[in-house]
Amino acid sequence: MIVIECTGDGRSRGRMHGEVARGLIRDGLQRWADATAGAAGIPITRYVSAFLSDTALLAAIETRLPDLVEEMRGIADGAGVPFDQVAAYNLMDEQWWYDLERTPNAEPGCSVVAFADQGTGAVLLGQNMDLPAYMDGGQVVLRIQAPGQPEELVLSAAGLLGLTGVNRAGMGLCVNTLLMLRHSRSGLPVTAVIRGALRHERRDAALAFLQSVSHASGQHYAVGDPGGVMGLECSATGKTLSPPASESALIHTNHPLANHEIDPVAEAALEQRGSIADSKRRLEFLNEQSASIRQIADIRRVLADRSVPICKTQTRERNSTTFGSVIFELTPSPRAHFCPGLPTSEQWEQLGWSSAAQEGPAG
Repeated sequence: MIVIECTGDGRSRGRMHGEVARGLIRDGLQRWADATAGAAGIPITRYVSAFLSDTALLAAIETRLPDLVEEMRGIADGAGVPFDQVAAYNLMDEQWWYDLERTPNAEPGCSVVAFADQGTGAVLLGQNMDLPAYMDGGQVVLRIQAPGQPEELVLSAAGLLGLTGVNRAGMGLCVNTLLMLRHSRSGLPVTAVIRGALRHERRDAALAFLQSVSHASGQHYAVGDPGGVMGLECSATGKTLSPPASESALIHTNHPLANHEIDPVAEAALEQRGSIADSKRRLEFLNEQSASIRQIADIRRVLADRSVPICKTQTRERNSTTFGSVIFELTPSPRAHFCPGLPTSEQWEQLGWSSAAQEGPAG
C-alpha cells in the first residue's frame, strides 16, 4: 500500500501529495480525462470549464473549508498539472449526478458493514469502495497531520482529497453514494464533507458537522467511534438517520432506507440500469450475514463475496470495480486495515500512526 505523508497547512499537505504521487496523479487524471471526454463528446478542457462554471461547488469548499482548496492547489503544484482539472477530479460524486443529467452512464456503488459488540465494546467499521474501473491503479493512503486536528489515515486515489478514513482519536467514517437523492449545485461536495468530518474526535461532533452543512450530493455517512456507529442519509434537502440492521449491526448499500427526498429523474435512470436492484440484492445478502459478523475475519469474508457480488469486477455490463477495502477498529487506540484493489486477490495491510504527538483536540 502506498502511504503518502501529508503534513502542515493545506498548501503544504497538497504539495507533498502531488510531489510524491506525481506519476500516479498524471496517469489517473489522463484516464479520467479520456473517459470523461469520451462520454461527453467534447475536449476535457471544455468539459471542466463547463462543470466548474455551471456549479458553485468549488465556492462551497472555499467558504466552509478553504484549506482544502489550498490542498488541491498544492496537489496541482506538486504534480505539475492544471488546478482546474484537479478540482473537477475531486468532485467525483458530483460529477456522477452532473453527468447523469445528460448521459445516464454512471454506476458507482459501495457496501458498508459495521458491528458493535454490546458485551466487549468492540466496534468495527468496514466497506468496499466501488469506483469507475479507470480509477484502478491509483490506490494510496494519505497520512494527514494538520495543526489542531487529529491525525488521519485516509483511503484515496492519487490526486483526491480522500474517499474514507479514520482518525487517531478512534472516529471513523465510511460512505455510500445515494445518487437518487436530490443534489445541489452549490452544496458542499462529498470529498470535502469526508475530510471535514474526520477533523472531529467524537461521533456526536462529526454527526453535528454533517447535520450543519448543505450537501451537494446524496450520500450515506456511517460514523463510528468507540461508543458505537450511526448512519446518516444526506441529500440537498434533508438529513435522516438510517435504521440499523440490528442492535449491534449497521448495514448500508446504495439506496436510501429512510431519506425520501428523491430525484425522480435520477431514480428512473438508476432503475433502468439495474443499479437499484443490485443495491437491494447486496443489502439483503449483508443483512443475512450480519448475525455472523463478530470479528475482522468475518468482515473480510463478506467483503470478498463474489456471488452477489459484494466484491465487484468490471464486466461488459458494469463499468465499475472494487477500488479498495477498509476495516477500522474503533477503540481509544484505533487500528486501520487497508486493501488496495479486490479483497479477494490483494493482501490486507494494517497501517500505523506516526510517532509524533498530537497537536491538541478538535471537535
